[in-house]
Amino acid sequence: MNTIKTTSKGLLLLLGLLSTIAYAQKREQKELIREIDSLYRVIYTHNYQDTLSYDTAFISFEAKINDLIDEGMTSGHKGAFYKANNVLFIHLKYKDADEETLDLLNNTIAHAVTNGDTVAHAQFTYLVGNFYNRKDEYDSSLKYFEDALRIAESIDNKGAEAAAVNAIAVTYANIQRDDLALEYYYKSMEVAKLSKDSTQVLTSYGNLATVYGRLGNADSTLHYADIAYRMAQEDVFDEPAIRLHALNSLTVGSYLKGDYTNAIKYADILTEQVVPIEEYGFLITSDLFRSKSLNELGRNRQALDFARSSYKYAQIQESTPAEVRSLEWLIQLSESQGIYDSALYYQKRFSFIQDSIANIETNKRIDALANRYETRQKEKDLAALRLLKQEEEEKQRLWVYMLVTVIGLLVMASLWIYNYQKRRVEQERLAQQKAQNDLLRFQMNPHFMFNALSSIQLFMINKGQGVNALEYLSKFAKLMRRILENSRKDLVSLEDEISTLRHYLDLQKMRFDNRFEYRLTADVEEDTAELMIPPMFAQPFIENSLEHGIVDKEDGLIEISFKQIGDKLKFMVTDNGIGLSKSMSMKKDVTHESMATKITKDRIELLRKQLKKNITFNVRDRINDTREVIGTQVTFELPLQYRI
Repeated sequence: MNTIKTTSKGLLLLLGLLSTIAYAQKREQKELIREIDSLYRVIYTHNYQDTLSYDTAFISFEAKINDLIDEGMTSGHKGAFYKANNVLFIHLKYKDADEETLDLLNNTIAHAVTNGDTVAHAQFTYLVGNFYNRKDEYDSSLKYFEDALRIAESIDNKGAEAAAVNAIAVTYANIQRDDLALEYYYKSMEVAKLSKDSTQVLTSYGNLATVYGRLGNADSTLHYADIAYRMAQEDVFDEPAIRLHALNSLTVGSYLKGDYTNAIKYADILTEQVVPIEEYGFLITSDLFRSKSLNELGRNRQALDFARSSYKYAQIQESTPAEVRSLEWLIQLSESQGIYDSALYYQKRFSFIQDSIANIETNKRIDALANRYETRQKEKDLAALRLLKQEEEEKQRLWVYMLVTVIGLLVMASLWIYNYQKRRVEQERLAQQKAQNDLLRFQMNPHFMFNALSSIQLFMINKGQGVNALEYLSKFAKLMRRILENSRKDLVSLEDEISTLRHYLDLQKMRFDNRFEYRLTADVEEDTAELMIPPMFAQPFIENSLEHGIVDKEDGLIEISFKQIGDKLKFMVTDNGIGLSKSMSMKKDVTHESMATKITKDRIELLRKQLKKNITFNVRDRINDTREVIGTQVTFELPLQYRI
């Protein structure tokens, strides 16, 4: 009896110990999953484009996630292992590390196959398709999505099956096969309903609305968009993207139906929801159809504003199809309103994009043609052998050979021309970027910044100069912000340019204790807000005047003038300093071209190529009646350009 009691007590203790171990393991697994989830937040809160602002959490990210992958594998916690690999995949994808991304996915798939983890096999095969889809390699992405679908169907996993079917539908939509896209979207909805995946059902409704909108079917667009919008607003769903897509489709559907008031209403609602989260890509289609609706209602000016807005967002998102659609409408709208200069500008941009697309398509057709002719050549060779190389077939084979040679030469010539044009455009782009960078470096001259900050320090040291220090610091900050903003623009308004120069000169006056004066005038027929000029053409020469021309004078004077002469804008920078010749003679290397002159010549050369118009520029000494040098004069003549 005692033996039985002892045995029972031992079993109870053993069961208790096993329960404690199991509980501890379960707790450790939960902690592991929680730690992996925390790394998702690191990914989605980090700007992968801003390489200068990597925080501590992000710098240690890869080491942490790799440790968690190892821990998941060592502990046998499959969920944690695959989830950590998924996080690493997202990170590498955003980082554009293509080779590392594919290695990770292939290794994870191999692990899943070896260990019989079929669900993970389907999941990571799907992610390979996602990778290729992101690279616009649609043939490869379809192959892997279909493989993922086959694996999911083999294990009757409806969730994975629905995701794969939806991805196939999206891919067909991307290559404008809307017939197949609709077929797979309906199939995705059926699978999602069977698996009771309400989120996927919601996604399918939204996607169907988008495709029907593209096909111009108003009733179906409104039907599915309305269902998606109402579902997306329910508390059980947290799908803001689908809600925004649905509002887009409601805008399109209402326009197609002729209900222009409702189209504008839905577009307004969409804008209200997009602005706080700054996801302006949603406004490309919305603003386009809002513009069309406003035009139908006779509100022409607003229609033009929203058409331009749609075009701007399409450019920001680098969506060529959307940019083409916006340009087509802008051309039509500008012509109907008699704004022919804008219509011409948009037509040129439209033609450039169409030519680029046509070149790519032409090269593809030439390659396909060459392949067909190579095949035909082989067939003719076999026929010639079977017919004992008869004379007629010899002639025909020679003809085909010559034709293939001509086509081959055409292909080579086309490829050479394409590559030459591509290199030339890239070289011009790099030259423009270099000129902008040189200008920015010159504007943010280390000597100027050092002297400016030293002046602030002196103001703070001298008693009673605190107000001057604050004013100087405020002006300095505004100037830096303007310089950085304008350095990213090809053109700024004359009004903005004058304002920036005033900021700069006021700052320099404070720095030089008001030992010089300046005059800034504009004699133009147009509104200065409508005239556009390259930013900060004059600033490098003003800098030279200050540092070399009037630095030792107590009554220095710098004059900047802008004057409209016919279809040109002439602007001059003059000073009463020591003059160009004396300034050059005081430098150690008299043959050295000044940085200001070099930067300006580079920028002028780029502008000449872009505008295909003449631009004049010269720097000379100012001479009085007695042939004495009384300063320096810099003159520019630029073609007039207007705000579009």
